Amino acid sequence: MWLSTWTDWAIFFVVVNIIHFLATWRLYQKAGRQAWEAAVPVYNAVVLMDIIKRPKWWVVMLFLPIIAPVILLVVWVDFVRCYGKRGIGDALLVIFTLGFYLFYLNYVEKPDYTGPEERKETFISAILFAVILATTVHTYFVQPMIIPTGSMENTLKIGDALFVSKNNYGTRLPMTPVAVPFADLFSRNLYVKQLQLPYLRIPGWESVEKNDIVVFNNPTDVAHPPIDRKENYVKRCVGTPGDVFEIKDKQIFINNVQLTHPNDAILQHSAAITFSTPISEKYLMDQFKINRTDYQVQNIGSGYVYNFSGISQADFDVLSNNPSAVMAEWGSFEEDYKMDGTYPEGYGYNIDWYGPLTIPRKGETIELNLDNLAHYIKIIQQYEDNDLVVRDGKLLLNGVEANEYTFQQNYYFMMGDNRHNSLDSRFMGFIPESYIIGKPFFLWANLNQAFGFEPRSGWQWDRWFTVPNTGNPNKTSYLWVGVLLLVAWFGYDFYRARKRKQNQGKKQ
Repeated sequence: MWLSTWTDWAIFFVVVNIIHFLATWRLYQKAGRQAWEAAVPVYNAVVLMDIIKRPKWWVVMLFLPIIAPVILLVVWVDFVRCYGKRGIGDALLVIFTLGFYLFYLNYVEKPDYTGPEERKETFISAILFAVILATTVHTYFVQPMIIPTGSMENTLKIGDALFVSKNNYGTRLPMTPVAVPFADLFSRNLYVKQLQLPYLRIPGWESVEKNDIVVFNNPTDVAHPPIDRKENYVKRCVGTPGDVFEIKDKQIFINNVQLTHPNDAILQHSAAITFSTPISEKYLMDQFKINRTDYQVQNIGSGYVYNFSGISQADFDVLSNNPSAVMAEWGSFEEDYKMDGTYPEGYGYNIDWYGPLTIPRKGETIELNLDNLAHYIKIIQQYEDNDLVVRDGKLLLNGVEANEYTFQQNYYFMMGDNRHNSLDSRFMGFIPESYIIGKPFFLWANLNQAFGFEPRSGWQWDRWFTVPNTGNPNKTSYLWVGVLLLVAWFGYDFYRARKRKQNQGKKQ
């Protein structure tokens, strides 16, 4: 069975409700309800919550991807316990038979309804509630992310731990609805491949704008076919739907106007600076936060050439004015970076001279021909699921000759601020709206020292509890606020536990 379209899911929904009716109608009657109530979709879930004495709003969670399978397990266990089956064996039976244990109870044993047992807060129930709450927040509201690479240096650094809002641009519903909660944090393969939802996004309150820092799924990750299982990337949006995008000598132009970046965008490019004497590693690290892995040194006899893989304009100016500096120039790795592999192939683009090309916009119709086909064939075939072939010099779209195409969604151009060390739209092409996850809104820590990200650069406490995407280069750390709230919480928890203990002593 493979469910990937809304028609497939509609059929699946009907089949599930038929199975539910066949497995529970007599048990509904035992609970004082009518048999037909087990057959009406959605309403049968409302009645079920009444039978097991759970809140009616749990019905909503039964239809939420990722959350629904967890809630369903709880409902199954609660349901059989309402008929006297309260042992661990019964719980395991109903779980591992995927609910089909109910057929045995409904037709063979036919137990009487005894009502739900008195529910007490236990360690397991507390853990289960925490998992459900955290999974809901992680799936639909806020997703944590740790930056593993330097493609956004020095705006965002390796090891920066971000909170990403999924609501600003609209929450994208999970496309793999049955998966292990938080699986994407440690493995992208723990999901049911046969159950996949079509793309659907709940409207947000803003659209992706130029200069936004955006988190999205990597389109080139072929190891994980479902969109929401692909690697997470973070880049800056530099082109929006309908823009004519171009890079001229490292500078971005939109509709022939140079793009102005916000003040907190610390752009980096490769550079070569020659010094008459070696420069101290400690000096580069302490003064510029330039790690030893970020440059190579070449002794040319008359001096020492430092090839920096990425350096900001401000650092370049200071180092090139060093008394021992002999020569300084941008683009030390120019030939390495002006390579094949830019998108689309065969147009002679490179990372410093790129375009012009028009970024597709939803609903826009373009002329489609052999001259511009390379720009859009990936969109038409991969992202918008069409069959497009060239036969006898003609373009056949889904078997019909075509000379124009209308885009089904919006697309964006993303680039890393570390311009010569970033796998971005210059190589992977346009980023579809369906691949966008959200917008980073809070940087709560830098953890490269704790988790061994290379290069290690200390704890960098000034980055803790800061806010990206503000346009302000002077980031204020609110770490003291976090520490204060943490102390307040532990103090309150200690007071509450002590008060509870005192009340229990009085009762005794």
